[in-house]
Amino acid sequence: MILLNDEFLISSVSAFLLLSVRISAFFLVAPVFSASAVTVPIRVAIMMGLTLSVMATVTVPTVDLFSPVGASFIAREAVIGISVGILFQIAFASVAMAGEHIASSMGLGFASMVDPQTGAQSVVVTQFMSIIMILIFLVTEGHHVMLRQLVASYKVAPIGGDLDSGLFLGIIKAGALMFSAALIISLPAVVLLFLVNVLIGFLTRVAPQMNIFSVGFPVTIMVGFVMVLISLPSMGNSMSGLLQTASGMVRELILENKALP
Repeated sequence: MILLNDEFLISSVSAFLLLSVRISAFFLVAPVFSASAVTVPIRVAIMMGLTLSVMATVTVPTVDLFSPVGASFIAREAVIGISVGILFQIAFASVAMAGEHIASSMGLGFASMVDPQTGAQSVVVTQFMSIIMILIFLVTEGHHVMLRQLVASYKVAPIGGDLDSGLFLGIIKAGALMFSAALIISLPAVVLLFLVNVLIGFLTRVAPQMNIFSVGFPVTIMVGFVMVLISLPSMGNSMSGLLQTASGMVRELILENKALP
C-alpha cells in the first residue's frame, strides 16, 4: 500500500527530476528530436512520458538536489545524456558537411534557405541530403535505437556512479568521423566536378572568347545534379553505415564502458 505523505511525494518528485536530467539533455541535442519543427511542448511531453516509464525500473539514490552532491549528480546525468545524443548528431553533421562540399563545387554555395532541421541558413544541397538522412534514419528505426540505448545507459551507468574521463576523449575522437564520413559521401561528386572545372579551364584557354560565366556555371550545376542523382544509392548506403557506426560508438563509449559502474 502506497501512502501519499509528504516524504513520499518529495522523494518521488526528486527521483523524477533526477531521472529527467539525462533524458532532457538527450533531447536537446539528439537528431530529429532537437529539430526546430519539434516544438518545446512536444519535447517536454515525450521527456515526461519516457521518464515516467523508466521510473519503475531504475533505482534512483536519495539525494538532496540542492546540495553539492546533488549538483554533481545533475551535471553527470547531463553529460551522459548529451554524449548519447551528440554521437548520433555527428552522423547528421557529416551529411550536412558533405552537402556543403558538393554545393560549393557546383557553384550553389550562395543558394541557401532556412533548414527545418536546425533552423539556420544552409544551402539547398545540404537540405536535400539532410532530408534523405532523416528518411533513412526513420526507416531504419534509428529513433528507436537511440531511445533504447538511452534507457540502457541507466543499467551500465547508474545514477550516482563515477564518470570516466575516457568518455570525453572518445567523443573528441568520434568528431573525426564527421570529416572522414563527409569526405567519403561527397568524394564522387566533388572529384567529377573538379574534373569538369579543369575541362572548362582548358576550354577558356583554347577559346578565350568563350564566356565562362554563361557556359561554365550551367554546365557545372547540371553535372552536379546528375552526379548527385546517380550516386544516391551509394550515398544511401554510406548514410546507413554512418548511423550504424554512430550506434556502435554509443555502445563502445557508454553502454560497454567498464569504467562506468
